[in-house]
Amino acid sequence: MPPTAIDVVPPAGEPFPWKSHVKTLETAIPFQSPKVESIAPLTVDELVRRRSQEIPREPIISYPSSGLEYVDYTSRQIDIFAYRVAQKYKTLMPQRLSSSDPEIVVGLLGPSNFEYFISILALTKLGHSILFLSTRISTAAYISLLEATGAKYLLVDSPFRETAAKVLETYKSVHVHDITDAKSYNYAIDDENIDTRLCQHLQPEIESKKISWIIHSSGSTGLPKPIYQTHGAALNNYASNVNLRGFITLPLYHAHGISSVFRSIHSQKQIYMYSASLPLTHQNLLHIMQKYRFDIFYGVPYALKLLGESPEGIKALAKQKMVMFGGSACPDALGDKLVDHGVNLISHYGTTETGQLMTSFREPGDKAWDYVRAGDAVKPYLQWEERSPGIFELVVLDGWSSKVASNRPDGSYATKDLFTAHPTIPNAWKYFARLDDTIVLMNGEKVVPNTFEHLIRHEKLVAEAVLFGSGKARPGLMIIPSEAAKNMSSDDLRRELVPALNEANKDMPGYAQMTLDMVEILPVGTEYPRTDKGTVIRAAFYRKFEAEIEKVYESADIPSGELCLSESELKEYIRVELLKILPPNSSGLLADDTDFFSIGIDSLQAIQLRTVLSKNIQTNKNKMGSNIVFDFPSINDLAKELYRMRTGGKSDVVSIVDKMQELISKYSIFEPHVPVENNNEGNYLVVTGATGSLGAHLVAQLVLREDVKKVYCLVRASSPSSARLRVIRSLRERSVYHYLTLDARKKIVALPSNFGDASLGLSPDMYAEIASNITGLAHCAWSVNFNLGLGSFEADCIAGAHNLLALCLKAKRPAPATFNFCSSVSAVAQTKDGFVPEALPESFEYAQGMGYAQSKLVTEHICVEAANSYGIKTRILRVGQVIADTVHGIWNATEAIPLMMQAALTIGAIPTLDESPLWLPVDVVASAVSDISLGSAGAGVMNVVNHQSFHWTRDLIPALHNAGLSFKELSQKEWVAALRTSNPDPVVNPPIKLLEFFASKYDNDLPRTGLTYDTSYARFLSPSLASSPVLNQAIVNKFVSHFLATSWTTTKTFSSKKRIIVISGPCGSGKSTLATGVSNALNIPWIEGDSIHSPASISKMAQGTPLTDQDRWLWLEAIQATALLKLREGDVDSIIVTCSALKRSYREELRKSRVMESVFLMLESEAAVLKERIEEREGHYMSAGMVESQLEALEGPGIEEADVVPVDASGERKEVLEEVLGILKRS
Repeated sequence: MPPTAIDVVPPAGEPFPWKSHVKTLETAIPFQSPKVESIAPLTVDELVRRRSQEIPREPIISYPSSGLEYVDYTSRQIDIFAYRVAQKYKTLMPQRLSSSDPEIVVGLLGPSNFEYFISILALTKLGHSILFLSTRISTAAYISLLEATGAKYLLVDSPFRETAAKVLETYKSVHVHDITDAKSYNYAIDDENIDTRLCQHLQPEIESKKISWIIHSSGSTGLPKPIYQTHGAALNNYASNVNLRGFITLPLYHAHGISSVFRSIHSQKQIYMYSASLPLTHQNLLHIMQKYRFDIFYGVPYALKLLGESPEGIKALAKQKMVMFGGSACPDALGDKLVDHGVNLISHYGTTETGQLMTSFREPGDKAWDYVRAGDAVKPYLQWEERSPGIFELVVLDGWSSKVASNRPDGSYATKDLFTAHPTIPNAWKYFARLDDTIVLMNGEKVVPNTFEHLIRHEKLVAEAVLFGSGKARPGLMIIPSEAAKNMSSDDLRRELVPALNEANKDMPGYAQMTLDMVEILPVGTEYPRTDKGTVIRAAFYRKFEAEIEKVYESADIPSGELCLSESELKEYIRVELLKILPPNSSGLLADDTDFFSIGIDSLQAIQLRTVLSKNIQTNKNKMGSNIVFDFPSINDLAKELYRMRTGGKSDVVSIVDKMQELISKYSIFEPHVPVENNNEGNYLVVTGATGSLGAHLVAQLVLREDVKKVYCLVRASSPSSARLRVIRSLRERSVYHYLTLDARKKIVALPSNFGDASLGLSPDMYAEIASNITGLAHCAWSVNFNLGLGSFEADCIAGAHNLLALCLKAKRPAPATFNFCSSVSAVAQTKDGFVPEALPESFEYAQGMGYAQSKLVTEHICVEAANSYGIKTRILRVGQVIADTVHGIWNATEAIPLMMQAALTIGAIPTLDESPLWLPVDVVASAVSDISLGSAGAGVMNVVNHQSFHWTRDLIPALHNAGLSFKELSQKEWVAALRTSNPDPVVNPPIKLLEFFASKYDNDLPRTGLTYDTSYARFLSPSLASSPVLNQAIVNKFVSHFLATSWTTTKTFSSKKRIIVISGPCGSGKSTLATGVSNALNIPWIEGDSIHSPASISKMAQGTPLTDQDRWLWLEAIQATALLKLREGDVDSIIVTCSALKRSYREELRKSRVMESVFLMLESEAAVLKERIEEREGHYMSAGMVESQLEALEGPGIEEADVVPVDASGERKEVLEEVLGILKRS
């Protein structure tokens, strides 16, 4: 839940947007600024004393004497009461007599009653700093706060003496005294002119910078942290208010509570404090609101829920000019109900660490009460970072005056609060959840519980509702019933909640749908961990009810199905259930023998299907394996197994070795090659996997070779244009596209493909064209899913390899095209004697025990069979661990090794492994594949593995430290233990996603053993592999720098930074035409760069005189200034500029901006095309003769210019525009 706000306001001259007038839904309420004081008070005590003198007989604080009967206290009374109590406290603790004396921190622990309030004022008179302590935190939390602040004294109310005694057992340096009771101050005032000042020796200017209050965080995710606030900051806060008589239900040890009370004192407006001795009930609240008059209600959503349960309560709220809530989110249903009944509901958002940031003050008629908006003063300091699609975490940047804490190296404060943007109202944000609240299921899917819980909690029968399920297959729900349900059984309550559960399920994804069997009912009145605001402390709740939660899952996992179905009936039942979870485009592909995973069923859907089967299908009490859907991945297989489980009998499961041999036999039969003469020179290659890292690097290297004439990239896509965009995107992500020449890029032919189809999903004409030209094929594509069984790799991967081999054998050449299969060392990972030759392994059992590795080994055998029987050169390139490239350090951050290294940041530790890895940079692997694929070697197995190892602990760990990472070094078991207890949210702590994988490898003390690979033949064939580098500091620096700049930030910023789209290229390339098309398609403005040239430059160009660099510097600066001005005027995020930007230095000049980021679309065409286009123009100052000089000046993108996207502009305008729009959507 969002923390309560400390409400520190912006500096003078930067008012909140609502300061001039606060509006109800119908009426504007003028904001009444407090009377301007010639000299503003500098300390809290000075404020109180000044009000005591200015309005001595005006009621300022109202508090019940007993029950619900309020007593009014004047400003003079509270000041004198505080003076009397201060005199008593002086005998217990020393008074500060000089501003040079250090502050004395005094803890205050007790109910938020009038005695508590007077003690606050008394301590400020003595010059002390007050540590406000919540009454709901643990003894450990009290000790932690007292130690952290160096508190010397602790004042407690009598019910907390036992707690204080426990504190003293550990923290012995604190002196404990009782909070003074009313008898010591609440008696007749004989001398109203008494001087209540006790700080005559303190200097107000210095004291204003001293700490007044210390408020702590809620501690919902650990021990609470102290947040310090000075007198000056506090008074600056209190000076901004809505100047209304108020009623507050929040305790004073809350930031919002203490701020609201002192704002009233500052504005000279009376405030009613709810009695700390009374429970917060509907009846009590309604009685107070009907009997006493005030204009603004301050509270938490729980108080709104109580009042919202009756028409009278809603009417009482509607009478208020404003109803403000904070501290936690208000359920949508409740807020909508109140607003629809005329309540002017105002949400405000802030944190203890940053002050108030946003409110939902809004124009009349705007009912978006739940969308907070930032004022102009704070808006530049708010950064929105995308955590998942459409969900953003708020980060407060350094420089915001009210921010009193930071949790990032750059001085910013990441709030861990998630928001969604309003679909139509700019800069309006709705609170979504705490980042800490996210429940991560065992398959990595995330459940955000807040909306679901709010809907259930809204029911009268429910006091509290808490979702659980981290690390489990599906979520459950814990219900604490309200008093209204005290006479109901658990089953009756479940039945009553069915409509609410159905309604709540509408907003939940399929994998998070709640069923009655996962709802646990606790007894009425069950105590549970919660903050003072009533917000559940989730982690503590899970710990307290751990046994109950486990019991829910144990019960749910017991087979309970009662349907006794025949095998044919089971097939139909499975089909019906699958159609419920399959996307519509996959439903038509579902046949009885279809492999589930070949049509896109994922692990989540497999869990859903198992759950349904376990609950409904009778299995004679035999428990279904957790991987039953993976092990029997078709309707036929699954139905047969379920029938066997009920009726008994022997399982038809075939051993893995037999299945591997069966697949080899099935897919090793081909049509023989028919030799054909072919005079086409050069290499025509087919590459699969171009959308992956290795494939992208391979394509980029191949097209730069003169002997390569064409590269056909077969990818999954819906159309040729989509396929092309996927390949471009892949090459751009690896920073290998921008420096490819126009001729090189023209060699790339991207084609949508389906490997499982005999014709590879290609049209007959395209298949025939490839067969007529193909000289070699590099097969880099493979499904990477380590959860799937061998059978799930058949249809797409193994059969796909067979179909690709068949294409090579259909080559219209004297010999078949070569087939170069990128296998994996996982195919031989279980080799017994520790040495891996460049040959097939002796046993199928040498493959790692997962379908991925087994399928690779099956395909290796198919390749060897094809070579032996059909004379095709099949090269098996058994690739080892691939890492970042040597140029940019780009590496897939979701792989196991990068995640292990990222733990240096997320848990502050990396394991000290006794391992000697054999890593190869991806661009080196691509070079090796290119060398071997285009070489003359015959069929064979080549181990593409680095022949030079390094040591993880002795070499890598020091290099990571040298690259700037700071972390502890733990043994492998200690590291797994640290990971196991770390933040379970994979967004904040990505390594947690592979916890079980890491535990299976390293949660032991076993010595690490590795394999030795023979790489002599591969190195003989590939000079690149022979000279491959061993891990060095340069490579480590590059990949660490790349991770830190990208994925390891765990942020995707929803930034206010604008984008300038520079459409560049020489004259005649079509810049203006393309700019018009992009502008119309994306509805963004564009600037014609040529129109910004100075008259002198235009005259030069018209005469055929090339511009000087000085001419262009002036022009580029004018372009940048004009673009920025247009962005501000139009309030848009992007703008298009046409500008030749021929030289790297020119492009670098356009990049120089703190508020704009650039992307360059560099249009390219042959010189003849450019001249022809120029000659067709009429009335343009640019002549055809300028083309040559511009082409001479043109500098292609440098290796570091990854923001440049070269575009072939010689094609049809519609096709060029379509490609550019596709690129921009992904940039």
